[in-house]
Amino acid sequence: MRKIAISLFMMAVTLMNIISCDTSPLTKIQGVYEVDKESLKKNLQSELEGENSLSTGLLSVVLENAVIEFSVRGDSIKGILFMAGKTTLLDSKITERNDSLIIIAPELEAYISPTENGLSYSAKGSDIQIKLNKVERTDLSAETKKAMEAQRLAAMEKEEFENNLGKWQEGSFVDEFGDKTGRGFAYCIIRGTSENSITMKSEVYVKAMIQSEKLYFDIYNSSFTLKESLPDSKFGKIKLKFPDGKVDSQRVFFYNNTVAESEDNALLFNYITEYDGPVKVLIDLSTASRIYSDKYQFTIEKNNLTEIQESLR
Repeated sequence: MRKIAISLFMMAVTLMNIISCDTSPLTKIQGVYEVDKESLKKNLQSELEGENSLSTGLLSVVLENAVIEFSVRGDSIKGILFMAGKTTLLDSKITERNDSLIIIAPELEAYISPTENGLSYSAKGSDIQIKLNKVERTDLSAETKKAMEAQRLAAMEKEEFENNLGKWQEGSFVDEFGDKTGRGFAYCIIRGTSENSITMKSEVYVKAMIQSEKLYFDIYNSSFTLKESLPDSKFGKIKLKFPDGKVDSQRVFFYNNTVAESEDNALLFNYITEYDGPVKVLIDLSTASRIYSDKYQFTIEKNNLTEIQESLR
């Protein structure tokens, strides 16, 4: 009798699990889904109600280029949400909380729920609900997979860029045809700030290069696509604050949108090649020309410079 009772109990548990799985909201959303652009258009139009024709024109471009496609398998969701130049990649688990289906990713929390033709998606804190229609395909489209791979590679490149900030690397000189000459130099990329009499502090990137036992600096905008405009063929000064708190100044030359240490005293180069510790640098363009008020500040240090210089010998 005991064995029969145990068997009946196990059968009951199994049956309850089956029923539980069948009634789980997850079972209702298995498959591949694409954005319903007509529904998305209506949602965005309501957000832009009262805006000018330019906004309406931009809306058309946003809708045309929008790519939103998800694949739900088991308790996992994978796909891409690209709209208005912003991309979100999903490769996450779906959890159930108070009868709601929730996606929790490193930089995202969103809710999904079954609809008559597919599912709805809404990011936490957003008023826009995106409707997606279920398609017959059992896998993401080739275009979506290609877009996801491109975003994955871009994310890896960004991570590598961030990890290398402040570290010295090997660069190569090229001839007038763009071919490598076989000669190299040490350089590093540093994140800094910029400000002037009109604007508050903004982010810039500084490329520090070593040539002929001097430091050269190129300064780029926050997207690292355009050089900052500097005085041309002018001498000026930069201020240096060393790890011990001592502040000194050094003569520099501005030429072709580059800042170069002067020939007579490469104070900063001499310090970072000999000593450890961060040196704060302040480049004030007004010391070279009265028509400039821009100031750039960043921190540079020896870090792995010795190893790079030895590899270049």
